[in-house]
Amino acid sequence: MPRPAAPTFPDACERLLRDPDGDHSLYTTLAPVFDRLTDEERVAGDFEAVRAFGPEDGDALELGCGVGALLAHLRDRYDRTLGVDAHHDLLRFTAHRAPAADVAVGDPLDLPTETAFDVVVAMAGPAAPPTVDDPAALIEAAADRLAPDGTFLLRAVTDADAVRDAVESVGVLSGSGYRMERSVTDLPTKGGVDLRMGYRATDESSGESATTSETVTVPVHDAESLRAAAEGAGLSDVRLLDGSGTTLLVARS
Repeated sequence: MPRPAAPTFPDACERLLRDPDGDHSLYTTLAPVFDRLTDEERVAGDFEAVRAFGPEDGDALELGCGVGALLAHLRDRYDRTLGVDAHHDLLRFTAHRAPAADVAVGDPLDLPTETAFDVVVAMAGPAAPPTVDDPAALIEAAADRLAPDGTFLLRAVTDADAVRDAVESVGVLSGSGYRMERSVTDLPTKGGVDLRMGYRATDESSGESATTSETVTVPVHDAESLRAAAEGAGLSDVRLLDGSGTTLLVARS
């Protein structure tokens, strides 16, 4: 059965304009904004890491696949690809980004599958899923789904400055007669960085506007704790590679 089409940027603006007091977020009603803010260069770099360290074929699982930007690349390389994300509204974008991949709404820490995969991937960006408080739990969940001799790749934020550098403090998106202004303030918090985001949607024909805000917490992890968690989950040949405020962990089952 075909997946329903994703909402559009005008849809996101209209939902805010119609219900300014509602609960709005990049992960729900403002998902089209999340999709437009996807860092395609970062996604390409993540896929290069998969090509460098992952198997050439087999089955792939992505934890926290979001709108499916990396999932599309994985589907081109592997025989079968499954993306899991807790946010249904983000998964709707996989209908056009990765239509041949399988997707499932679910908690990456409590996966909705018992299938074993040759490669499991969880690539967090400075403001992108999977942002989990306990990476050890994510590593354990991934290890449970790895086939023998499988490869696990995890990218985690390990430097708070990477979050600040990756997020523009102000920005404007526009299209189809609508404009969305966005402001971001970053504040240190225990174990990470709080991104306090404000949005103003405007119907350019009528001049009507509405605002909303949300706070997204981006956890910052210790690289060596990632190694300890991987080894504790029974993974071997654990490697840590530094890069632009994030650390890539590569390990095998």
